[in-house]
Amino acid sequence: MDKKTLRHIIQQKIKKLSETERKNKEKVLYEKLFENKNFKNANCIALTIPFGTEINTYPIIEKLFSCNKVVCAPVCEKETKKMTFYRIKSLDDLIDGYYGIKTPPEIKENIIEKDNIDLILVPGVGFDSKNFRIGFGGGYYDRYLKDYNGHTISLAFKEQIIEKVPKNEFDLPVELVITD
Repeated sequence: MDKKTLRHIIQQKIKKLSETERKNKEKVLYEKLFENKNFKNANCIALTIPFGTEINTYPIIEKLFSCNKVVCAPVCEKETKKMTFYRIKSLDDLIDGYYGIKTPPEIKENIIEKDNIDLILVPGVGFDSKNFRIGFGGGYYDRYLKDYNGHTISLAFKEQIIEKVPKNEFDLPVELVITD
């Protein structure tokens, strides 16, 4: 099965979850993440602002703010497929970006260089037992992660776990997938 078909099947499974089921599953994911040593030890954490069927990262962002951690989120450049992370100090900083996804404003002083990011919470649609992922189809994270030396964690509902992710030579596994 190709990635496009798998994306559709997995997203349909997620859409079938009731709001209560989804919130309960997310609560389990948050608890497991907050106990993770790499999460606890990270000073600077990069993550996406939630969109569509993605796991809600707003409670994670709030937790990071309350712990005085540096929080950054990506801005994607459609033409170059480049991703740059910008620091956010408040949810009020976010603006509407590409595809209607909330993003930080592109303020040069707020750019966080790759070497300064301790942990990236990598989004994905589906994951397999070897921690390979199906992303949303742009290849942004695979490009960004190819020379990233920090830690990577993905959060996934059990509905997002599949037997085997079809992959190519550019696909990279994440270090850890936390599931509900």
